[in-house]
Amino acid sequence: MAKSNKDKVKVKSKALSKGSLSSHEAVSQFFKTLGRLPDLDETLRKAGIPRHRLSVLLEDDEIAQATETRTDALLGTPFRLEPSDSPEALFIMKELNEWFSEIAAVAHNALYFGYSVQEATWDYKDDGYIGLTWIGEKPMEWFEPKPDGRLMYRVDATGLEREVDQKIKFFLTRRKASYKHPYGKALLSVLYWLFFFKQNGFKFWAKFLERFGTPILLGKVAKAEDDDIQAMNDALLSAHAQSVISIDAEDDVQMVGVTQGTAGSSFETFFNVILRQIQKLILGQTLTSGTDGTGSRALGQVHDNVRKDKLKSDIRLITPTMQSVVNALCLLNDWQQHKIIIGEEKSLNVEQAERDEKLKNTGIEFTNQYYTREYGFQDGDLREPTVMANTQFNALPKQVFSFKADMQGLDTNQREVDDKISDIEKNLFSESELMKVVETSTDLNDLQNNLYKMMSGESVEKFNETMARALYLFDVIGYVQRSK
Repeated sequence: MAKSNKDKVKVKSKALSKGSLSSHEAVSQFFKTLGRLPDLDETLRKAGIPRHRLSVLLEDDEIAQATETRTDALLGTPFRLEPSDSPEALFIMKELNEWFSEIAAVAHNALYFGYSVQEATWDYKDDGYIGLTWIGEKPMEWFEPKPDGRLMYRVDATGLEREVDQKIKFFLTRRKASYKHPYGKALLSVLYWLFFFKQNGFKFWAKFLERFGTPILLGKVAKAEDDDIQAMNDALLSAHAQSVISIDAEDDVQMVGVTQGTAGSSFETFFNVILRQIQKLILGQTLTSGTDGTGSRALGQVHDNVRKDKLKSDIRLITPTMQSVVNALCLLNDWQQHKIIIGEEKSLNVEQAERDEKLKNTGIEFTNQYYTREYGFQDGDLREPTVMANTQFNALPKQVFSFKADMQGLDTNQREVDDKISDIEKNLFSESELMKVVETSTDLNDLQNNLYKMMSGESVEKFNETMARALYLFDVIGYVQRSK
């Protein structure tokens, strides 16, 4: 038997009273008693470096180029507000246009370090509202995100922590954070060993070139005496600096070097592998990293799709932070809530547009609600179709040029016909001129011939229009004469 609503309310109240719904139960004593949680990132633990020291990776040329490419794509993405027609939207867009790049760039750093924190200062603007005077990144090592979402600030020298406000003052961005990993997952920690081997590989290569890049001079002394050997050694050392040496005719000097191409090709292979891995981790995929210099249209399409997926992921990362800033601005000024939308403008679906065009040509009419839903229009973008006024005469039958119509004298209907004659559009002939042509014509063929003679140089469209007016007058005159 199903429980009644009253029983369900009792169960919910009982659970809330015991705290089982409003607090965590599966919490280790380790997380309760320990002050600052250790960084559980395995790579950072093995490397023995703190998380904020990952910033040294951004000094590498290849990593810096790849990260800037991804950040620039995000900063170039358009954004809009909903509702956009409110009076407050103008002020909000003014603030976002000024600070969007700063807020988005700092929030995007959470991708590389796991989390980022920025602080805002507010004050009254000239327009009378409270706006941003500054917002920027603060050192991440000053703050500690907690598993329950709180943000703690470490007070200098005291070692104490206090919770900071995240509605108006501080804004936290985290990437793939969980209860066990409240600091988030840093992309640069995955790149650490690639960076390590790349930097040390260059050091080993530089030492190798210093040791084996220049040939070794081997001197053979004819007389095996210590003084002669030392003299040859001094002469060879001088030859390295001066490239000139003078020896006895019985002595011999040879150059000893490494095998050409062996060491250079090995280092080039090692270096290219490192670069490919860096590009794939940051950018997802590139044509050069996956095809060894060859490509095709299909591979280019795959590359473009991966790039778009990465951009969507970055937008999804920073959108909550941008929305928090908008919410703070609305809260301080007591405005209605506005929603920021980044890079979600609908593109035209060509296949659907062609289908709708064909359906409309068959007589199907679509509503404004359909265009708003399917094509991304907003309220106010579409206007209802204008209804043309009915210009058809009520007094005349549908076949206005029928000479068999019978009328029983001048009445209200006939007077309506007389009134409408003056409203006919006059493009080529005045009403009196056209009336003369009609009165002098004996039948329809004669009327058509007379008009053709007078309009021999005009277009077919104008002739048809004038002929229609003449037929109208011809028909009306017939009615009048018939009634008389």
